Amino acid sequence: MKAAITKSINAIRQDRKHGASLLTSAAIRVLLDACDARSAAGPRFSSEVLEIADALLSARPGMVSISNYVLRFMEEFKPAVAASRSLVNQQKKGFAIASKLNQLHEKSIRQLPIKAANLVKNRSIVMTCSYSDSICSALEHARSRGIDFKVLAVQSLFHKISYGQLIIDRLGQSGIACRLVPDAQLRWHAARANMTLLGADAISLQGWLLNGSPSYELARVAASRKVPVYAICCKSKFDPRGFLASLREPEPGFDMMPLDLLAGIVTENGLYTAEDVHNFTFDDIFRSKRDRPD
Repeated sequence: MKAAITKSINAIRQDRKHGASLLTSAAIRVLLDACDARSAAGPRFSSEVLEIADALLSARPGMVSISNYVLRFMEEFKPAVAASRSLVNQQKKGFAIASKLNQLHEKSIRQLPIKAANLVKNRSIVMTCSYSDSICSALEHARSRGIDFKVLAVQSLFHKISYGQLIIDRLGQSGIACRLVPDAQLRWHAARANMTLLGADAISLQGWLLNGSPSYELARVAASRKVPVYAICCKSKFDPRGFLASLREPEPGFDMMPLDLLAGIVTENGLYTAEDVHNFTFDDIFRSKRDRPD
């Protein structure tokens, strides 16, 4: 495995600042680099690419979107390689598969904020916690449409990093009014919010969501006050293959939260309910449209 690729995989494994969407983009770029036609393909090309894919699968097992895209790549790459004896053709096919998946992921990232921004109403107060690129992008999109609202970002302090402050630093650049809420004051401030938006690192078909702390406490408090709670994430974070089946408790800094606390899950294809999640399939992740209208 090339040193540069090993370095990229290690960076994904160790990154605790960026969300699953950006790290999934980074993982797909590793596959693109592995199949880059600008470098000569050696006799172990296909086996090396699959070793890289395996390393990506184990880098961040809690980030299901990485696993879903890498697994899809492997499922298409193996028969494509078997059908071609030419190393150059194998390389071209691998690069084409990775490029297609990269385009699909980037399209999903572009569409999601547009769908999620529809939740934000004028003069509303939105509460959130942890850090989510998807939520920040959705709020930025709502602001660009002239919607006036305020954001309460829970501090979400872990290992001396305030993920709530990261939210405020980013949204402040778009002129969005924000306030940092100390973790200990979450309950008191939740009474002021009109809605709660949460990101998701993964959504299990068994009925729970994985996201940064204190997502569970915030959702529980909001739901008890009849404040709607929405998860914002791409479909690639759904787990129909059961990557999380053996997970009994999350890694430090993350929460497992029941889906029944949610009013809905907003994806790039629109709104899903907890019931929709139970019937979700692996192929649904890579379909551009839903089978039923919003």
